[in-house]
Amino acid sequence: MNFSERLSPKHAMDALTQRAIGPAVRLLCQVRLVVLAFALVLALLDGAGWLGVFLVVLAAPFSFVPALNWDTRGRFYARNGILLAGDTAVAVVALLPLAGSPLMAVYAAATAALWGLFAGLRLALVMAAPLCLYQLTGYDGGWRGLVTGAAGAVLTIIMTWTGTHLGRRLRRQAVQAAELAAVRADQAALAERLSLARDLHDTVAGDLAGLALAARGLADRLDREGAAPDTVGVARELGAAVRTAHEHTRRALGELRDDPEGLAALLTGTVGRWTERTGTPAAADVDPGVDAVAGPGRARHVRAVVTELLENVRKHAGASRVSVGVAVTDGAVRVVVSDDGAGLGAAGPPGGGSALDTGGSHGGHYGMRGVRERAQLCGGDATWEAGPEGGTVVTVVLPAEPARALAEAA
Repeated sequence: MNFSERLSPKHAMDALTQRAIGPAVRLLCQVRLVVLAFALVLALLDGAGWLGVFLVVLAAPFSFVPALNWDTRGRFYARNGILLAGDTAVAVVALLPLAGSPLMAVYAAATAALWGLFAGLRLALVMAAPLCLYQLTGYDGGWRGLVTGAAGAVLTIIMTWTGTHLGRRLRRQAVQAAELAAVRADQAALAERLSLARDLHDTVAGDLAGLALAARGLADRLDREGAAPDTVGVARELGAAVRTAHEHTRRALGELRDDPEGLAALLTGTVGRWTERTGTPAAADVDPGVDAVAGPGRARHVRAVVTELLENVRKHAGASRVSVGVAVTDGAVRVVVSDDGAGLGAAGPPGGGSALDTGGSHGGHYGMRGVRERAQLCGGDATWEAGPEGGTVVTVVLPAEPARALAEAA
């Protein structure tokens, strides 16, 4: 552990928290900049000379830069111990031109609230301690200066707690907003699935059923009228193909309408239907605690990933056995699909791949790309490796939904 890591906050900031506290961080940084502008004027009027100007200029970037690019670099600032230590030292230095002025308490309070927002109460109090000590000695002697300094120190401590409390409230609001958005997205997705199921049932499924009957009638009529055996065979093959398409459509309708409770039931049904359709044995092992991490949003992604990988096995791997495992690892959903098929190609697909995706020399990387893009969309990753006894092992890691992760942290 290096020096910067020792000084860093215990818990790293995530993107949702960074966006939630961004407006408050920018406001407090702007308050500090305004106070520094007054400090610059005081330094010039009181004859502090270039030393006072230098101290103000030294402190300004620690407020200006975060206010300018917190949305893109906020997490780096919040977890970098050296920057936090530097801001603590510069904050004390910035108080020197303000010594004896009420603005000293304002700058210290804004700084303490800023630290409380992203550093947490304990670390923020440690950082604010030098500000409190300096204020106790920063005013003119006598009881009046002592009381003023003590009041400033107390205000700094109160603002540290206020900033921490404000940060927690903003995080909770962000969690609630994210959960509400997720619920609305789930409802919209369900409505879209039901609408698509109704449209398929009323159009494609009905048309295919009619075509299947017509093709069977055509084959029987050709047989009765003594048509050539090859012609009758083609008619029967056509009828079989239409019936297969109709069965696939009916199965798709069932999957669109069927949304069982829990990811385990969802994946077990998906793997079971794939086994029935392909004849290749596939076993699903789903951790019972995965629902607490996945949530409805991640559950859809997990199902889509498993479905795509199983289809790649069917198309390219030539496997006789497939295993699907879903577990929780370090707060993320870990999907592992392994097979005993053709394994990795001689050269492998660009960026790492397997027969699960390309079938060795068969070529084509769209399935692999889709799985990887879906994983990256969730903030995770996907890897393809050769199995220990042949075949291929695909591992996809999907971090927990931001709303759930923040709720647990709060």
